[in-house]
Amino acid sequence: MHKSPLLDQMLELEKEYVGLFSGAIENDGTMRYIDSALPDMHTHNFIWYNSKQGLGEFVTEQIEKHDTKEKGFFRIETPYPISSKLIESFPVKPKICTYDLMYIETNKFSQLKGNLACNIFSAEDHKVLEDGMNVDIIANQTEMGLDFAQRRINRKAKVYSDNNKEIQFFVCYCDGVPIGSIEYMPFNGMIKLEDFDIIEEHQRKGFGTFVLKHLLEIAYNDNIEIAYLITDSADTAKEMYKKNGFMKIGEKTELLFFLE
Repeated sequence: MHKSPLLDQMLELEKEYVGLFSGAIENDGTMRYIDSALPDMHTHNFIWYNSKQGLGEFVTEQIEKHDTKEKGFFRIETPYPISSKLIESFPVKPKICTYDLMYIETNKFSQLKGNLACNIFSAEDHKVLEDGMNVDIIANQTEMGLDFAQRRINRKAKVYSDNNKEIQFFVCYCDGVPIGSIEYMPFNGMIKLEDFDIIEEHQRKGFGTFVLKHLLEIAYNDNIEIAYLITDSADTAKEMYKKNGFMKIGEKTELLFFLE
């Protein structure tokens, strides 16, 4: 996988983002993230493997460890392609997901349209934060289960409320009702957009596009030139991002092993 300077910058921001929630241990091309406050959250407890070589041996060694088996899962991410032959060699078959890194120049905000019948507020106000947390739970409880969805957003909200953390949480309202939420993280002349949800009954009505337009304009006015997000390569949301001008710049692959 060819790494452009722009992609390198995005991967650096990814490290900063995960570091908001998790402690990090760096060792020979790997970065191990541990969130002791939410140890069962896969995206806060994983290993970033930044090498083309040795992945098979490394994974096999890790999933055989007693501590890993006790945890019940092992998650690893890499920016490099993984062959089907290598995957077949693992003693446990993983769930595999490929993610696309997509970016847009913030000066394109004026080209986006969207549904103007909504308002977007930063969750600096406690009521706005609560509204955004409820949106997040509604959007994710079917997939994650109610208990985990609640624990997950409670964990994140502690970081949103920390003024020393470079992350903001925005909530979208329609007729005074919260219908969407998104994270916004600036770092080194770039912003990361993450955890973007529009409640299902309000999807495909232009609200998502307007949220993107609003945040791109904020970034542009702050002299930030690039915005990016990460989406499941098989997700229908990817088409919405492409339609709005986001371009794919790279990929990362996730292997998630469930261990008994």
